[in-house]
Amino acid sequence: MAKLLTRPVALGLLLGAAACGGEPRGLVPVTAAGSGSQSGPDALVLRAPLTGGTPHVYSYTRLDSVVWTGASDTPAIDRVLGFDADAGTLLAVDARERPMRLDLRAGTTERVSATPVLNAISGDGASVYGMDDKGNVVRLTTTASWTYKPPRPARSVYPEDDGALLVVSGRNADTRVWKLFPPESKIVDSARFPATWRTLPDEVGERLYLVVDSGLVGLNTRTLDWTRPVGFDDPIAQAVVSPSGDRVFVLPDSSRRLVVVDRYRDAVADRITLPGVASDLRFDPLGRYLLAREAGRDSAWVVAIGTYRVLGAVGTAWRRDLPFVGPDGAIALAQGKDVTFVDGETLRPTSRVSGGALDFWYPFHWNGFRPRASSLDQPVSFNLASADSARTAIDAAAADSAARAAQRADSLAARQGAAPRDSAAARVGYIVSFAALLSESRAQELASQITVEGRKARIVVSNRESTPIYRVVLGPYPTRDEADRVGRASQHTYWVYEATP
Repeated sequence: MAKLLTRPVALGLLLGAAACGGEPRGLVPVTAAGSGSQSGPDALVLRAPLTGGTPHVYSYTRLDSVVWTGASDTPAIDRVLGFDADAGTLLAVDARERPMRLDLRAGTTERVSATPVLNAISGDGASVYGMDDKGNVVRLTTTASWTYKPPRPARSVYPEDDGALLVVSGRNADTRVWKLFPPESKIVDSARFPATWRTLPDEVGERLYLVVDSGLVGLNTRTLDWTRPVGFDDPIAQAVVSPSGDRVFVLPDSSRRLVVVDRYRDAVADRITLPGVASDLRFDPLGRYLLAREAGRDSAWVVAIGTYRVLGAVGTAWRRDLPFVGPDGAIALAQGKDVTFVDGETLRPTSRVSGGALDFWYPFHWNGFRPRASSLDQPVSFNLASADSARTAIDAAAADSAARAAQRADSLAARQGAAPRDSAAARVGYIVSFAALLSESRAQELASQITVEGRKARIVVSNRESTPIYRVVLGPYPTRDEADRVGRASQHTYWVYEATP
């Protein structure tokens, strides 16, 4: 297992007002100061009054400096559906499940729908999917709306990265999932769903996890095939997937133990003993910490994922927005009317925002508040090191696409009664991952220290919520045992991915 390490993100502000014309009032340009580079997005925090009102964006970690102020009031936000970095818009819903779109460029907030959208969800931060009160499927975008009447009223919908939409309908043993590609209404595939189920908050690649009566099971969203179920003696109270996607952390009902499920083996890999009974779980977006809510109390335990060690307890109310883990590893806690930040390792207070708990908080990354850099008017120069990293990412994506194609082919062959292809030929392999870092220079420094059997570690660049992540990896290797052997030989902490990172 590897613990993700990051430096505190230091963000500076350029003094002066830039609000003019159609720009929202109170705009202050942001520039990255800590790394000496403006290539990555800035760490920011949106704060909007819990009861509705004027939203503000602050630079993280300088939470006393307003970067942006909305030009109009925002209704009370109940939960955020997603952020579209390209458009600079944030999708959210209020307590009545009515979606809204907050435009950070224009400074305005508009209702996406005057009527509730049940079980609203967004896969890209741009489109809203859900159901109306009659069980029809709806999709709302900035340019058009789309409505689909399924054969039976829908219960849940799940948009996929490839443009597909999964629609779950029916009751008890007659529950089914249909796949279609909006705006087409043709059902292209279907499968039976368990009689009793609920889904985990996040999908992992092509897998949608369900909590069922007997335990945990995954649905391959490409092929609509079911994985091998992982059984539990007690009902599951909560479960969350690690951001890396390789593990599922399961909280059995009334239990003091967290059960760690290996996604690739569909088996229990480890257990973590908590000081007491927990009732809810929440992950750090970068996978460093897991927060476990203590049942019946305003407190939570902090678990270090790299070591499976319980670091201690922190006092905090448990809300949709708080507590959360910031990009620098600090944990934001709701304590009375204030928000207190504590160090993730020591749990010692580092700062306090007076009256902060009266706002709804949403941390995100974006570079849309920056002024135009003068370097943009200079001749283009190419960074060969960056090009190599990009090439690696492209190669990884190609390998991943090949694996998906092979998986679909095997599924189709199985349904037609044909023998599947040789699994060794279809398998991409296993990647040894040592770290996922926000700093490219630190990733390069770590990669330079890792050589196994003459093979040097490389860097693969990916994005999570518009934030570039630099992963230090070796591989692929043909078997998991081989990957584990290489990981141990490196004498660094590591974990293993199936196929590509």
